[in-house]
Amino acid sequence: MNVYIRVASGGFEHEIWELTRVFFPGWPVKVLDHAAAQSDNPGEKGEGYGDLLVVSEYTCSDFEIVAKSCLKDGSGKVLFKSQRSQKLDESTRRSYLKQKREIKKVLCQCVYDVLSAFTGKHPHWGILTGVRPLKVVHHLMDEGLSDEEVLGALKSEYYVRDDKASLLIETARNQRDIVKSASADTVSLYIHIPFCTTRCLYCSFPSVVMDGCREMVDAYIDSLVTELKRVVSALLRKGVTIQSLYIGGGTPTALAYPQLERLLSAVDLLLDGRPISEYTVECGRPDTLDIDKLSLLKAFGVNRISINPQTMNQETLNEIGRRHTVEQVTSRFYMARYVGFDCINMDIIVGLPGEGVMHMEKTMEAIAALQPDNLTVHTLAVKRASRLKGSLDKYPLTSDDAAEKMLDVCQRWVKKMGLIPYYLYRQKYMVGNLENVGYTKPGKACIYNIQMMGENQTIWAFGAGAVSKVYFAERDCIQRVPNVKDVKEYMDRLDEMIERKMRFIGHSKGGIEDDL
Repeated sequence: MNVYIRVASGGFEHEIWELTRVFFPGWPVKVLDHAAAQSDNPGEKGEGYGDLLVVSEYTCSDFEIVAKSCLKDGSGKVLFKSQRSQKLDESTRRSYLKQKREIKKVLCQCVYDVLSAFTGKHPHWGILTGVRPLKVVHHLMDEGLSDEEVLGALKSEYYVRDDKASLLIETARNQRDIVKSASADTVSLYIHIPFCTTRCLYCSFPSVVMDGCREMVDAYIDSLVTELKRVVSALLRKGVTIQSLYIGGGTPTALAYPQLERLLSAVDLLLDGRPISEYTVECGRPDTLDIDKLSLLKAFGVNRISINPQTMNQETLNEIGRRHTVEQVTSRFYMARYVGFDCINMDIIVGLPGEGVMHMEKTMEAIAALQPDNLTVHTLAVKRASRLKGSLDKYPLTSDDAAEKMLDVCQRWVKKMGLIPYYLYRQKYMVGNLENVGYTKPGKACIYNIQMMGENQTIWAFGAGAVSKVYFAERDCIQRVPNVKDVKEYMDRLDEMIERKMRFIGHSKGGIEDDL
């Protein structure tokens, strides 16, 4: 059984594909190529519903958008259809970006209509399927809408459920000052350490297990420092201000003490006393931490760290491939407090294999006892590059209902801890079609997380697998500048990686080439 998609007028195929997947989890959903799109019966009729075809089209005149969509069965019979139109105000007519957003919205409304009528489903996030639903909220706020008006638009135009819409507005308000602090001459930096002590069951990040590559770690740091020196020096000569710096992975603290010291020393020399608002290092695995490494981080000006348990249930830690213990999480957290860290993040994951509501209660009770300054609540996402993807027969996914109840447990404890939401994003293939939310004590929000997810500030990224995002304010868009993922290939092609960045730096203060 397949679901096929045909956009007769072209464009927005990806958005419609994403939305259709929400209504048919587990079904193959395919966008037809031009030749196949000419047929109303692209596939063979199967069992149950049989093959289905979603047909959509739109027109956009100077004054109005008209969109249509219908759902056909395998024989070509129309099961449901929808048509919507929307008048264009003057500001939308003058803006290509606003027109594009409005076309996408009206077209997705039509697709939602027919798929909801057919399946009886009303997804929590409505037609918002992208990674960054907060962008919609900020655009509405930028137009001068009040919180009540934004709430109404999210519910009536985007079909977002009440609680999710309220969460979006609260999160947007909590991060808005930082989002608005972005400017052309302010950037953030990301440094990637692709080494970890083990590979977690669910992990899809570009990382390698330390045991199999210790001989290349020093050479990797050499390459990383070279890339940093050449690119960051060029940025600083242009007068760019670095707002935040984030060293992630992998697990940066999996590096041996001398290697970590060498990296931090190189960064310190580059900054040359320039103040930055936030300096984060992911400590990830508590078994990679000791008093010496924590003291080293503190001495070099790191003012935010992450100690990530993912769960506080030992049997789950063992099952997902994390070698640390629950006791190590607690002891390293208190060790970090002793060294002087007053902004500590912890990550947990809803929907880990074998876990349910009682496991989440145990995890949240233990986290609340520690009182971290930030808590990031992830929902398990099954990524193609993870070991979990090929092991679903052994590790069946948590049901949507159970995942939502686990998230309710988290939200209850978060309120009890006095934390507020400050950033939010979504991913493909998330259990329950839910979300990831970062919570914070007031005044302790992570600047890097907000700017990276907001995509209205240039982020320069260094190391294997790191992806820089260069922001073009006049078009409100980013251009990705990727480094290759393989560690050895990154080192072999280092000059090419540097040159990719340098061509964006030469002509403007913010690191964006004027003629692009």
